[in-house]
Amino acid sequence: DLHSFPTRRSSDLSLIKPIIDNLGIKKESRILNVGCGNSEFSEKMYDEGFTHNYNIDICQNVIDFMKSRNKDKKGLHFDVMDVCEMAYKDETFDLIVDKSTIDALLCGDHSFMIVAKMLKEISRVLKTGGYYLIISYGQPENRMIHLERDHLAFDIQIYTIKRQDEEEEKEKIHYVYICKKLPEAVENLNNFDLVYKELEQEELEGVEDDE
Repeated sequence: DLHSFPTRRSSDLSLIKPIIDNLGIKKESRILNVGCGNSEFSEKMYDEGFTHNYNIDICQNVIDFMKSRNKDKKGLHFDVMDVCEMAYKDETFDLIVDKSTIDALLCGDHSFMIVAKMLKEISRVLKTGGYYLIISYGQPENRMIHLERDHLAFDIQIYTIKRQDEEEEKEKIHYVYICKKLPEAVENLNNFDLVYKELEQEELEGVEDDE
């Protein structure tokens, strides 16, 4: 399902806040932002009243900087953590936001296996009925293969957002993937080892083919 979203020139939050509102995310909902970097996205969500707001990044310097910048915002948490191995308990969050973290991981080595690990953890810590929201440059034909693997169970809707790039003087398209965790997702996580082994074998065969 691909929906077109109105063109605007604004912040990432303003662009997707109508989507978040439509999902029924409440001010008291627990929200996780993965791969937060030094983006103002979570701070702006906090200012909108979403004060149970958790943020992780693998870089210690980034987290130290963000903690210092937001030391007066109670309820806005920043932790050094690997998105592929999160310390949170199962079914903790109502909403998980991914601003191009999946894009970054897909640019590295062993990318399909790493993204499979990340999505396993995303599914594990997301509440059943909760939403995983991805803001991505990746087109559906390049992202759905990851979101529909056998260790996951999401109901997925896709929106497009057009933004004017002032530097390049052209319009850029972002995709917003709204992934609702289905009840069967908990059981499907048991398929992860098999999925991972298949991806490992595919990568090995790809390397052998290249040689």
